[in-house]
Amino acid sequence: MTVLFAALGAHSLWRLVACRRAFAVAGSLCHLGMNLVMVAMVWPWWVRLPALPQLTFFVLAAVFFAAAAGWHQADALSRGPTAGRPRAGHHDSPATQTVHAVMMLAMVWAVVVMHPGLTASRTLATGHATGHATGHGAGPGNHTDHAVAHAQLGAWSTVSGSLLLAALAVGGTVFLVGLLRHLRGGGSVRGHAGSDLLASSAMSFGMAAMCWLMLAG
Repeated sequence: MTVLFAALGAHSLWRLVACRRAFAVAGSLCHLGMNLVMVAMVWPWWVRLPALPQLTFFVLAAVFFAAAAGWHQADALSRGPTAGRPRAGHHDSPATQTVHAVMMLAMVWAVVVMHPGLTASRTLATGHATGHATGHGAGPGNHTDHAVAHAQLGAWSTVSGSLLLAALAVGGTVFLVGLLRHLRGGGSVRGHAGSDLLASSAMSFGMAAMCWLMLAG
């Protein structure tokens, strides 16, 4: 996972440098932040990073992509059924922006259910005893915090996580089919369109795998 999301982060950085449109710059920044946090999240020291900045970033990113999906859908409807393909391809597809919004929501979910600072606050708010978390030598930033966070997954977290996992798997499949069509049409993964489809598919499947690991505990 470290290698996968580090490579995806490098791709996001490359696209950020190559971007010329403000919208594409914002999208690449969102994905760069997501990939960097995903690299950190697989390691125990991630729990030492503050949760609130991460949560704020991914909530804003989810709103951004959801708004982009709505704008592109409204644009497509305004041009009518005979308009054909979106104006600029892959990134102007409402479905693409929707999947990107789901990725950011999955990050929000992961931070909420996994970060010890937030899980401890939720435990206190719901009246559960915290002795279980501290009675076995648990301390901030160690492996026990991860185990406690897994153990505290409730019904809402499990259901919402399962829905996000399914949506990510579907999104990854859609991107993969789009990539295969692109290659069959003479395209290449070295270009922007092909590399974006490959990266989007890898991000979707990689995040789905991480969600499954979190749900499995």
